[in-house]
Amino acid sequence: MNLENGNRFDQSGLPSVSPDSGATRDLAGLQLLAANLTGSGATGQFNLAAYWQLFLKHGKLIGSIVAAFILLAVVVTMTTTPVFRATAVIQIERHETRFTQQQGFETGEEGGRSDVEFFMTQYDLLQSRSLAEQVAVRLGLLDDPKFLPSKPHGLLSSIKSLFSAGDGTSEADALARRRAAVLKFSGNLLVEPKRGSRLVMIHYSDPDPGVAQLIVNGVADVFTSRNLERRFEASSYARNYLDERLRELKAKLEKSEVEVLAYGDHAQIVSAGSGDNKSTLAAVNLAAANTSLRSAKIERTKLEQLWAMAQTDNVYGLPQVLDNRGMSANREKRASLAADYQQKLTLFKPSYPEMVAIKSQMDELDHQASKIITVVKDSIRTQYLGALNEEAELEKQLAQLKAELTNEQGRSIQYDMLQREVATNRILYEQMLQRTKEISVLGAMDSNNISVVDPAERPTAPYSPRPMRNLAIGAIIGLLCGVGAAFVIEYLDNTIKSPQDVETSFRLPVLGLVPAVEDPAAMKAALGNFRSNFSEALRSLKTALQFSTPTGLPRSIAVTSARPGEGKSTLSFALASICAEQGMRVLLIDADLRKPSLHNHFEVSNSVGLSSYLSGTMQASEVVQRVELETLFFIASGPLPPNPADLFSGPKFSSLLSLGGEFFDLIIVDAPPVLGLADAPLIANAISETVFVISAGETRRDVIGIALKRLSMARAHVLGGILNRFRFENGPTGYDAHYEYGYGRPTSESESPQLERSEQSSATTVES
Repeated sequence: MNLENGNRFDQSGLPSVSPDSGATRDLAGLQLLAANLTGSGATGQFNLAAYWQLFLKHGKLIGSIVAAFILLAVVVTMTTTPVFRATAVIQIERHETRFTQQQGFETGEEGGRSDVEFFMTQYDLLQSRSLAEQVAVRLGLLDDPKFLPSKPHGLLSSIKSLFSAGDGTSEADALARRRAAVLKFSGNLLVEPKRGSRLVMIHYSDPDPGVAQLIVNGVADVFTSRNLERRFEASSYARNYLDERLRELKAKLEKSEVEVLAYGDHAQIVSAGSGDNKSTLAAVNLAAANTSLRSAKIERTKLEQLWAMAQTDNVYGLPQVLDNRGMSANREKRASLAADYQQKLTLFKPSYPEMVAIKSQMDELDHQASKIITVVKDSIRTQYLGALNEEAELEKQLAQLKAELTNEQGRSIQYDMLQREVATNRILYEQMLQRTKEISVLGAMDSNNISVVDPAERPTAPYSPRPMRNLAIGAIIGLLCGVGAAFVIEYLDNTIKSPQDVETSFRLPVLGLVPAVEDPAAMKAALGNFRSNFSEALRSLKTALQFSTPTGLPRSIAVTSARPGEGKSTLSFALASICAEQGMRVLLIDADLRKPSLHNHFEVSNSVGLSSYLSGTMQASEVVQRVELETLFFIASGPLPPNPADLFSGPKFSSLLSLGGEFFDLIIVDAPPVLGLADAPLIANAISETVFVISAGETRRDVIGIALKRLSMARAHVLGGILNRFRFENGPTGYDAHYEYGYGRPTSESESPQLERSEQSSATTVES
């Protein structure tokens, strides 16, 4: 039990939800309402039954609001002027001409944002002010009294007309009528594109079906003709613009060509070649000189290599020596003599005359070969020096040509700029000439991309008002407002209405639900009926009290409430009666020394009682009274003392409880309310267990919170709460007031009292 008490209060002994804070109270009320409508806080599931109960609880309010809105819809429907709607269907193709494309006439970009922008532009054009004015003028609506009724002239307007000029007044009236016509036209015109197609429906609403048909067909015709006029105007403007630009470009091209020729003659710039390969003579000469110099360098390099070879010992390997016929014959003859000389050297000595002659011939041949080599070497040297000189001359010539080309290029910068300008002007002129020819040919072939598919027909039935739709809308709005009002009432209602409210707000266990009774006579009748809801609820409460402590039913219980009028005294009397009927010896004490009422239930005297005992004027046995039930004893409040709190502060009340515990099985003390009085905390502190009574739908959360806080400060052990006067028909799902217990109904009225007495005797046997 200490654990349960700790769960209900925090460490300071205060309730977990402070009732003194208005914001906290509102938040708690909203959370409770949401918890009741969505199920338990743990699951958070949608609770349809809770919504249904809320609907039934406020059914009259919701029904009244729905009926009021339906009545309002009926009145609006009956007083609204019938309006007819005529509809025409047109087709808008995606065909936007652009005159700057290389290919000529091209349609706009396909898809994407351009399509959306194009069609939105067409819809806006259909609802434009200029179109409305043109339709009104074409159809003569400005002077039609059916379309635009004339305003009655009052005295003030007549006086103004006397002092104002006639022309100014007529112009102002015409402008005012034009604006009024446009305003009415725009308010009744509706453009509705068909989704997934290029068709557009044009609606116009008017009390006259003929006017509605006339105007909507006029809008379609004027819009179609205006679109074609705009396209022709755009084509004509483009042709005129291109012709003017063509003349300008032709003159500019001729002028640039004349400037090129004049500058070339003045700067003496001569070009060679034609077309893109055209170049100046200086550039051609420089290229030729560069080619010659490259060839001269190659020739000089070859001769330089030959001359280097000629200066070495490998002179006989020179190509000129190898290709010389005299040198070849000389070498062949000397080789023959050398072979003969070597052959004869084995027979003769070198000094032999024949050997000397052969040697002389060989020396002569070597001398001749030396002359030939000398001639070849001189020839190679001469060629090398000539190539070297030629290369030097070509380099001088190339440097001179480079200087001339650089000078010419400086003079050709302006010439090239003029030539580029001529080329650009020629390209622009040719493109503009081609474009002008294409527009001249294709402009006449253009067709209107807007056409009328279905002209409007004369409407036969009014479009508005729609009685069934208005009634349905009124019923729906009324239902929404009624349900909203029910939710607001539930949210603003700060009273405890269900066991979930008690457990969620204060973490206080609910011991029982006691239904409401009309008066004491009805309560006594319900107690006498064993099968009544009231009697069954008290038995369930008694069972809950038995399981509320580890030792079973407490020996003493204080019954209190937050404020007067919550039914605690009636509940104390009923609980004592039920326990006494089951054979328990019960002592019921009326401890409310300020406004006692239990003696009225027993119909006994209140001349002596608890105040007599606490003040010491009488003994305990003298204040105890017997009532109709044999096992039920009663102590009235007695004369009302001036200081009840002082009487409970003494030891007499605790000694009375101790003495009563020796003779009675259960002591029930009807304590006064907690708020505003010091009696209840003192009584709750003296008694082992306290039961807190809450009147369903009447007691506010903040009041209960303050009362529980005072009890916790008095160290009272609150077993739980009893939800009194609980309306089962307004409660949440799970509390059925028509639950049939398992008893068989008596066959006659004479059998019913016998059955009740037998059941009471069996219950007494079980209790004993």
